[in-house]
Amino acid sequence: MTKRKSPRVYSEVFKLQVLSDYYTHGGSQAAMGRKWNVEGNSIRQWLKRWPVDSKALSLPSEVISSYRMEHQETKLSNEEILLNRISDLERALELEKLRSRALEKMIQIAEQEEGISILKKGGARQ
Repeated sequence: MTKRKSPRVYSEVFKLQVLSDYYTHGGSQAAMGRKWNVEGNSIRQWLKRWPVDSKALSLPSEVISSYRMEHQETKLSNEEILLNRISDLERALELEKLRSRALEKMIQIAEQEEGISILKKGGARQ
């Protein structure tokens, strides 16, 4: 039977020191974990608890702005998402129209060369 490790308990001062180092010097969460001998998941939890602009960290405004510039998340509004979707659908429609014209031309050429009718006659089928 294997013995489970008891969870490591870190002081709040230590957590803030690790986060301050992370926000100030950059690098990955895994690299900070190796540097400070902390599990990466712990750092992830601390990042959620103390964001870069947290009062407890009291980071200089330059550090906060540079971190935000590097980790800028583009949050699109619903309108922007819908506009992007519309433009994607318009491009797909244009490609499908082009494909349809190419197939019609291919059928037309095949009918001329072979001398047979390839297209079915239109009409309601019951």
